[in-house]
This record gives sequence, C-alpha cells and structure tokens, in this order.
Amino acid sequence: MNHSNGIRPRARGTVVGMSLALALLTGCGGGGTAGGKAAPAPAAKGTGQGPAYQGPALPGFTAQPAWSLHAGGTSAPGVLDLGSTLLLAKNAQGGYVNTLSEGMLYDSQEADPLTLEFRDVKTGAVRTSLKVQAKTLEAVTWHHGTPAVAVTASTTTASDGLTEAKTTTTATVYGADGHELAKVPSYKTGTLLDGYRVEETDGTLRLTPVDGGPARTVTCTGTAARCTYDARTGAADASVGHAPLISGDYYAGFLNASNYQTAPEQITLSELATGKQVWSTDQAKVPPGVELDDKGHPKSEEVRILRIADGKVLVGRKAGASLSSGSWIDAWYDLKTGALLTSYKSAQEVLFSPSGDFAARDTVKFEDFPGTAVWQTADGKQLWEQHDGEHPLDPVRFTADGSVLYGETEDSGSKTGIAVDTRTKKVLAKNLPEDNLPSVDAATGYGYVTTAAGLFAFAPA
Repeated sequence: MNHSNGIRPRARGTVVGMSLALALLTGCGGGGTAGGKAAPAPAAKGTGQGPAYQGPALPGFTAQPAWSLHAGGTSAPGVLDLGSTLLLAKNAQGGYVNTLSEGMLYDSQEADPLTLEFRDVKTGAVRTSLKVQAKTLEAVTWHHGTPAVAVTASTTTASDGLTEAKTTTTATVYGADGHELAKVPSYKTGTLLDGYRVEETDGTLRLTPVDGGPARTVTCTGTAARCTYDARTGAADASVGHAPLISGDYYAGFLNASNYQTAPEQITLSELATGKQVWSTDQAKVPPGVELDDKGHPKSEEVRILRIADGKVLVGRKAGASLSSGSWIDAWYDLKTGALLTSYKSAQEVLFSPSGDFAARDTVKFEDFPGTAVWQTADGKQLWEQHDGEHPLDPVRFTADGSVLYGETEDSGSKTGIAVDTRTKKVLAKNLPEDNLPSVDAATGYGYVTTAAGLFAFAPA
C-alpha cells in the first residue's frame, strides 16, 4: 500500500519527522539564488575518513555505518531530514551547528553566516553547498508534503523619530536539491505547510499558496468554533475535532464545533485545487463499537482523521462519552463512495510506521500508560500487547520497513532505549543510550545517529 502522510508522527531527538511518502527532489549540484551562493562541494566523508562508530548495534541496520562525519565542534551535529538528503549547517568557525528543537536547526537573534550542506543519505556526498545569512533554519514542507528548508533573514526600517522601527522577516525556501523554491515575505516561524502560508486570525484559518493560486479558507462553524493550527504536527483542531490541516490533495474543515451537543461536530475534506467539499464525517456510517445516543449520534463528539491513503481515509472515534473511557474505534472509509470498509479497536494516541502498515499505542499526557500494543492498520489485526509484569514500552519510531520498533522503557526512574521485533515483540536490543535511538530516513530506509563524536549513517539491514 502506498500511504501518504496524515497527522505527522511524533519525532524525538535531533530530527523532526516530515511527510512520509514524498515526491522527492534529488537533483545533484546546482546552487540557490538571491540569498544562497554556491560553494565548491567537499568530498564525501566515508567510514574511512569519518570517526569510527563506538556505539551498540542497531537492529534493522548494518553493523557498521555506511559513512560517518566528524562533528567539527564540541556537540552533536544537527540534522534536518529532507528525504534522501540530510541538511547540515556549518558556522563561521567551521563547526556544525546543533539542533535546538524539533524542526529547527538554527535560531539566532541576528543573521549569521552559515554554510548549508545538502548531503546524500546513502553516501554522505555533498550534493550542494550554499553560503547564506540566516537567523533561522526551519524544516517546512512544499507541495504534497515534499520536505524543504526555510532560511530566514530580517531587515529593519529605522524610526524617523515618530514611527517605531519596524523589522520584517523574509524566508527563502530551498528544496532538497538546494534550489530555491520561493521567497515568503513577512514570514512567521511555523506558518508554511505544503507550500501554503497558514494564517490564523480570530479562530479562523486561511491557506494562501506562496507561489500563486487561489487561497482557501478553512470552514469553522459552531457556537464554540475556534480553529487552531499546530505547526509541530501539521494538525488543525476546532473544539474536539482533529485532522491534518493539509494531506495530499485535501484540506480539512470543521462544522458544529461546540461543547453543547446541539449538533455533533463534524470534519470535512475539501479539494485544494477546487475548494469543493468531497467528504464529511457526517456522511460516514458510525462503526460498530461506538456508543450512540437516542438520536443515533455518537455519545462522544471526539473524532479525528488519522491518515489519507490510496483513496481512503482512516477515522478515529472515541467509543464512549465517559472521560475515563480510553477506548477508540478506527475505521477506513472510501473517499469516493463514503462506504465503511473496515473498523477495529484502537487507541487515543497512535504512532504509525513510515509506510502506514503498522501502528503502536502511544502515551497519553496525564494518564497512566500500561504499555504499548502493535497492530496492522489495514485490518486492525493485533500482533501483540504488553501485559502486567512488563516494563511499559513508550514507542518512539519504526524503521522504514516497519520491521523494528524503537522505544523507551523506565526502570527505577531511569529511562533506557529498547528495540523490539514489530511482529513478535522479541527484544532485539536493550539498554540503548538515548543518542543511539536512530532517526530514520523513510525515503531510503537509512538510519542515523548524532553524538558528540559526529554523525553516523547506517544502511538498512
């Protein structure tokens, strides 16, 4: 199954998980314009030139890295995953900058000189090198979830004595090949999604393409309507409805956002190209296992769109109205006919594998976590579940092929990394340091870790 990404999976460590099934930009060479100057590309750093890997074996990957790279400084080099391309940045002193937060490779009060290296995930070769002046380096997405980077710089208009000084920020967006895609004036961090500027004003959301075309206003109606956008996950919320703001060719909308049960809250999907609504939870048959009121409506209004893939949409509903009820039902629907295809028991928070074939029960804030379970998303077949007497496994990420699940367990207040077989729950590695939980490039299947010694990239086993 060829899955496109729905709500972005949680990413930990140094790299944010961007869209998972991508139209990749993998051109070689070339330089940006107006803000980036091409520089000679240094030779690839292979295992012969980079540092030797001293860490534990990583299940799902080769024993030795395909290539490695010296940190060039005192901290782990930061990385942005651009889908078959890893972006690193050197400062004026020649050291690699380290990641400050998810999706943010660099953040400074003033624009600083940086050299951007767009490195091939498989070989470490520098495809393109750009010299830029940057305040921030932020992971963003271009059309259809293609990963990109926004490089920001600011200009300040001085006060004339009466007016206040005014600072404006412009973002230059580069693709994974280092070529410039667009310039975005008056840019605010976290407001670029799939090539659209996300504008949030007084509880409404508007999507404006930065490279031209019609803007779309997100439907948001109801007595408690207040649509918000979470840049970390790419998701939008109304009251209790939750959906990826943009997924593939569609954008979300919300009807009857209310806490008063005057009418059930609904989520709509509309085409980005036309603005035409093509699907709504209002037209979707409520799956078995969801409790109904005397009007035939679900007792709980909590509903979320989880994924859109292969002409289908995966919808999660809370099974009952009780606050203590942690049961959820997931259901696949055909987008064209609206037909209910299959449904099964699920969980409130879910971590998907990159392909979308597997899912794991994830932690919920402020609730006791009994441990994870893993199931197949196509039919809901549960592969395994944790039981009493086991250390609860908090899932972090799957390998690209879904064969290995990495996570964390806690014993006597101390957290440690662990890797298990996705299908059998067999422990493949334990006591892994946090730095050795590999990030995964879904496009190539390669895994990589960054430590104070440098960057290490591993081929899939």
